[in-house]
Amino acid sequence: MEPLPPPPKWKPHDPIPVESTFNAFVEKVGGKIVSNLLPKSPEFENADYLFETIGVVAELKELQTELDKSDYYRKNFDILIKKLMSSHPEWRPSLLGGDGKYPDWFYPEYLRIFRPPIARIIKKANRQIRETKRFFNIDTPTGIMVFVNDDFVGVPPKQMMALASSVLTESCSSIDCFVYLTINRYIEVQGSKMANLIWAPVYSDRIMPSMHQFINDLGAKWFDYLQIVIGPFDESEKINSANALDGAKCISHNIRRA
Repeated sequence: MEPLPPPPKWKPHDPIPVESTFNAFVEKVGGKIVSNLLPKSPEFENADYLFETIGVVAELKELQTELDKSDYYRKNFDILIKKLMSSHPEWRPSLLGGDGKYPDWFYPEYLRIFRPPIARIIKKANRQIRETKRFFNIDTPTGIMVFVNDDFVGVPPKQMMALASSVLTESCSSIDCFVYLTINRYIEVQGSKMANLIWAPVYSDRIMPSMHQFINDLGAKWFDYLQIVIGPFDESEKINSANALDGAKCISHNIRRA
């Protein structure tokens, strides 16, 4: 793969606030902020957005924490490395003269370290969507979770979506579409010289065919809106399909938050 163009040909845009930006977008395209429709102290944890005309409830979750910097990660990664050294005592990283190649079992077990914290985020979103749909008497499979990865580069996008999908298939029956989204974090995609932004949905078997078109239209409107906020970008910088994420990886760059 050819490397991305070095600065100054490519540099990230100045970071924008995720929640307030997405709130403004939703209202611009006809959605409503659920908290504006509820009493000041509702008796349930509500989701973020309602698209009233088609009964869609959506929840925005933003990952702003590098999960591989937590005590939980360090503890479990240490256990994994000890297992590796016990089963393959000859293994060495490339910096110490080894080939750095892990056995086939290593990476799946490495990904499992991130499953509990990701599962907690998804399951909370599921509860919020379920309770909000109940409040508004919506019983169609129209729950959407928008998952914004702003700071976590430890797992590539395709693997992150697979990890999320494995959680969704277990006990999250109120989330019918999961959208993996990047706003301030860019992605390197195979075959592209551009730094890319993502809107990548995955669907449950329950979802209605009309929802596919709704999500696609919403993604197109999102990219149009984002160009208003951060400035225009090339069409090739937009990734709107999970199928385009094979081999993709997060670009490690500092996000300068206010």
